[in-house]
Amino acid sequence: MTGKRESWITIAKAVALVLVIFIHSNPVRDSFSSFLTGMVMPAFFVLYGVAHNSGKIRGNLKKYFVGRARALMIPYVVLTLVMLVMYAAFYPQVDFGFTPTDFALYSIYGNGPLGRVTHLWFLRTMFFAIVLFGFVDRYLHNKSIVFRLILLASAPGIGVMLKYGTGVALVPWGMDSVLIALSFMMVGSEIRRYRRLSPWSVNPYVDVIGLIAAFATYSYFTAVNGFVNIGESLYGVSIYNYMLTGILGTYIVCLLSFYAGKYSNRLTRYATSYNNLGQEIYEIHPLIIEVNVQFLGGLLIWESLTFFPEAPLMILNFVAAIFVTYLIASQVIGRFGILQLAFVGFRKTKEAYPKPTFPVPEPNGNNDVDSTEQSVQLDEA
Repeated sequence: MTGKRESWITIAKAVALVLVIFIHSNPVRDSFSSFLTGMVMPAFFVLYGVAHNSGKIRGNLKKYFVGRARALMIPYVVLTLVMLVMYAAFYPQVDFGFTPTDFALYSIYGNGPLGRVTHLWFLRTMFFAIVLFGFVDRYLHNKSIVFRLILLASAPGIGVMLKYGTGVALVPWGMDSVLIALSFMMVGSEIRRYRRLSPWSVNPYVDVIGLIAAFATYSYFTAVNGFVNIGESLYGVSIYNYMLTGILGTYIVCLLSFYAGKYSNRLTRYATSYNNLGQEIYEIHPLIIEVNVQFLGGLLIWESLTFFPEAPLMILNFVAAIFVTYLIASQVIGRFGILQLAFVGFRKTKEAYPKPTFPVPEPNGNNDVDSTEQSVQLDEA
């Protein structure tokens, strides 16, 4: 059963995933999308650092890296090839502004195409960041915190320098995003070092003041920094603004998740069920959105709306991406081992693919070990 002290992590990861889907569902990059991009991806990386059981993994990094490579890089490679084949089959009826050959060349480059970087960048970035984080933790965990803080603070700047120092639009294999993700993971690891898996709550009065202060600061710096997508090497005005908003936003989501889980066991069960299929949902949802955009995006009804003409399509994208992807993940991918290999790198247990009914039973789990010891999902991030 999911421990009370871990339920806030479970809910926070589910919230972050839903917000990612919401951003992708919006056909335009507006101010609200910019507001959300200040924290959604950092939350995954920070929570990975919080949930990472370094003491257990540190002694056998090779085995751990092999497992992460299977779970993250096999889907990355397989799904990239599938996307290439699908695009080649439908081109030029479907034209994203580049040819299938261009897509193939960018895939070898490890990043791109420019302006159409696929959502799979997260899997690639997560894997390489995990590898770096593993070595950093192994060799610096017992050293002075000064060494870790220097690396934590300098890694994002080095990542940005990889882009501007080389003059490329996209860094090969997204190594800039890897270094930024590493820094967020180290933030989470330092938090775990001092708080373990305890919720980020002091008492209701302090928490209210903290939330108000964090939200005000977050709102200001996200407005200043603008839209961010480190997968596309878009850092906003300053990468360190992004570091600040990422940490503040994760704090806000985690604290609210703690109180939500405290008063709603059902919400924890929903979040657990969704997280169990998090990687599959993340990998599938852009396809659902793209189908909606291709077949419904040109309807004249959207243009006839005076206020918020993008809203109906965005709502349709969001609802379909949330529920249809869950059904596909649980009822289609869960039935075929070959699909499980393509989407998560290994065959899961039957219990990992629940029936699409709510509420769902709480899965078994170890209260002191992150769920990623059993499988690699977005809930590992």
